[in-house]
Amino acid sequence: MTQTADAADRDFLEVLFGPATQAQTYLNLLYLLLTFPLGMAYFIFFTTGFSLGVGLLVIIIGFPILILMLAACQVLGIFERSLVRTMLCVEIPAAPQRPPVPGLWLKFKALLDDSFTWRSFAYMMLEFPFGIASFCVLVTTLSLSVALILMPLTYNIAPADFGFWRVDSKNEAAVWCFVGIILLIGSLHLINAMALIWGRFARVMLSPSAAPVYYAPPPASVPAYPQPK
Repeated sequence: MTQTADAADRDFLEVLFGPATQAQTYLNLLYLLLTFPLGMAYFIFFTTGFSLGVGLLVIIIGFPILILMLAACQVLGIFERSLVRTMLCVEIPAAPQRPPVPGLWLKFKALLDDSFTWRSFAYMMLEFPFGIASFCVLVTTLSLSVALILMPLTYNIAPADFGFWRVDSKNEAAVWCFVGIILLIGSLHLINAMALIWGRFARVMLSPSAAPVYYAPPPASVPAYPQPK
């Protein structure tokens, strides 16, 4: 009975404090912080590129620009897939090798018909608001946690005033330090939960599709004429 209770206590402590000792937690944190600048860069790049391509269709030059933007959706989607696989340790299958598509029109049609193009585009557009939200949540919770934990060292220099409670004694600072530790542990669990949700979303959006393959049309056969005798 005692051994069972000890094992249960160890399991509870491992669940509670495990994220603080796991390297994956800090990889998740780094990835979530990266989603903000990456998402902003994707949003600016694609909104500018597609607007320019559509606007210049009247003078033909918009057509190759749109092809380049659709190709960029796939290339950046593959980059995001590798980033998620490396940093979040999410298993996403790689795209199979396909033969090259000849001709600009067939390339354009193949990119349009490939669902991976549009799923990658939607993923990177949604990464911008997700990056803003995750950046705000993580910076707020982590900075507040560290400030509360350090309060026993800083209350004499800059007493904290919460409106309803002014911290100006060692005992009060110790209480808020304990609150900061709890908040920090909760923040680490929140980091892993956000990374888990986004990783599952990435697996759905960035998995390769069974896109139709476009081949060059076979050369017309030359009719065989009877040879003169």
